[in-house]
Amino acid sequence: MNLRPITHEDRRRRLIEYISDIPFKRAKVIKVKNEKCVLGKHYHLKSDSVFYMLTGKAMYTLKSNRKDSRLERGWLFEEECIFVPKNVVHTFTVYPNSILLEAASEPYDKADEISVTD
Repeated sequence: MNLRPITHEDRRRRLIEYISDIPFKRAKVIKVKNEKCVLGKHYHLKSDSVFYMLTGKAMYTLKSNRKDSRLERGWLFEEECIFVPKNVVHTFTVYPNSILLEAASEPYDKADEISVTD
């Protein structure tokens, strides 16, 4: 999914708005403290997510839950976002003093989150 940022800026502030067709039902803010933090290593059966880097940086790995899928790795820097559809294993290494926002299409449900091992 391609999230299209629209920026509104004036002398007071800068607003970055992302337009999407995903109806979000949950959002969370992840504040990483003084050391790198590995998050995720799971996929969701029902929930799509968008991750937005408010401050700092993170390295991510995405892999579809299908046997024929390829691995995708990249960086998420300040003011960038990434879409993670359901059934895609996602792992983030978030660096110190970073703030990452997640918005998801479904409310939290422990049964929807499937952990994976390396």
